[in-house]
Amino acid sequence: MKLILSLLMLGLPLVVSAESTINCHCFQSRTFNHRDSAAADPYFLATTQNSFISVIYNIDKRELVKAKMSGTSGSHLWILHDVAAHSQQPASQVETIHSASGSWAEVFKNLGLNTEDLGEKYWQLSSTPEYLADHIVDLKLIEYFTTTSADLHHWHNKGLNRKELILSLLLDGDPLNLYNQVNSGMKTWGQLLYEQGLRNGGEISQKLKNLKPSSAD
Repeated sequence: MKLILSLLMLGLPLVVSAESTINCHCFQSRTFNHRDSAAADPYFLATTQNSFISVIYNIDKRELVKAKMSGTSGSHLWILHDVAAHSQQPASQVETIHSASGSWAEVFKNLGLNTEDLGEKYWQLSSTPEYLADHIVDLKLIEYFTTTSADLHHWHNKGLNRKELILSLLLDGDPLNLYNQVNSGMKTWGQLLYEQGLRNGGEISQKLKNLKPSSAD
């Protein structure tokens, strides 16, 4: 018994450490490094998505990072801030309603949003937040970049997730070509950004701000 307890005690810090790493929205590498060109890729993908949300909804990026560090998912943040924008209510109020009901459909009703305001598909996806978030991102990509729903459907089918789509469209290249270059090991996201003079999160945010169409205000 003493041996088992000793082993458990020895293993406990490892379990706590692993859990902390999972829940922590932090990255070891935040700048491009020629010697390890893929090291900062997770950061670049995450910060580009955060910057995109920040620019679209005029939110302090630090609030998004703080929310993710507390365990809030990216999908939840997309829906939360999009619903806040549609309803013209503070995100905190939308969050309060969602926390009480646990249902996005109930949130829509409570805020007086109908299918004309949000669209039929938006309502249909209300019970599947991950898909609803993807739908919201697609709508914003169409609004923000020169792309179509058919293009996005094709890229999704080829395996690109929302972070990869946002970053590849920011790079102003063919998303599938860029995605294949990264997946084949020919390039890394960090390399592709560096080649365009985008070396950190601040420069990525600035490019997104510069690209912002007037219709997105």
